Amino acid sequence: MYGWVTERTVNSGFTSLGYNRANFETTRSLDMSNMNWIRSLELFLLGAIVGGFFGASWERPAVSAQQNGSQTGEASLQSDVARLKDLTPPHSHPMVEVGMFAANLWFAGQKKNWPLAAYYLNETRNRIRWEVHLNPAPKGADGNPVDMQSTFDGMDNGTLTHVRKAIESKDSKQFEVAYKNMLSDCYSCHKNAGRPYLRPMVPVSGAQPIINLDPDATWPQ
Repeated sequence: MYGWVTERTVNSGFTSLGYNRANFETTRSLDMSNMNWIRSLELFLLGAIVGGFFGASWERPAVSAQQNGSQTGEASLQSDVARLKDLTPPHSHPMVEVGMFAANLWFAGQKKNWPLAAYYLNETRNRIRWEVHLNPAPKGADGNPVDMQSTFDGMDNGTLTHVRKAIESKDSKQFEVAYKNMLSDCYSCHKNAGRPYLRPMVPVSGAQPIINLDPDATWPQ
């Protein structure tokens, strides 16, 4: 009887001990899970704080660099514009070439080199158009702006067309008449722009003698 009671008591004790150990392991497991969750939450919060700090630190230099880059770009653009203004030739530059091509146009017509005359007429016309583009409204003698586009349109549809037709028909006499009328229109334009001292004339020597005006020339090949 004593042995049975003792054995039962011992078994009961072992059972109770096993139960308590199971409860302890379960509680310990739950505590560890809670601790792990809390630790994960702490790490997450710490990571968010650190990430926000570095993000703000990165954003400030980026914004600053962008602002500095914008200011540098504007300064560079202004410098480029100023440099281009210095490189731009004066408005009178196209008219210098007009004089050269118009003179060669006369001599090409005198030599009856009609393809060359057509070339010089086209170049003359293009330079006049360039001048109109650069200086579309110069002040006239009365101080008011002159509409150079309308003036050019009148020449382009008038005497310049007549010169072209004379070249196409290879008519020397008509070419001389049309050419002189063209010079008269040029002088009218000069007077309207307040420059009556720029009086054109029929040229007596070539402005570009390196070009051979002889249509029958054989050299260079």
